[in-house]
Amino acid sequence: MDYEHAIVKFEDGIGTLFCNGCGIIIAEGTQHEDREHYCTMCMSGNCKAKFKDGN
Repeated sequence: MDYEHAIVKFEDGIGTLFCNGCGIIIAEGTQHEDREHYCTMCMSGNCKAKFKDGN
């Protein structure tokens, strides 16, 4: 599946879902909803992590 909004990377058939704000791993699985996903720290505005573009 191609994702337009969610950041998902696949390896060995398992998809890893990343936060759209900071890039940390949120969930792993085979299917994810194609929408923007944010970790709880980004949602609260207190996230200090920086987005890791392309990593």
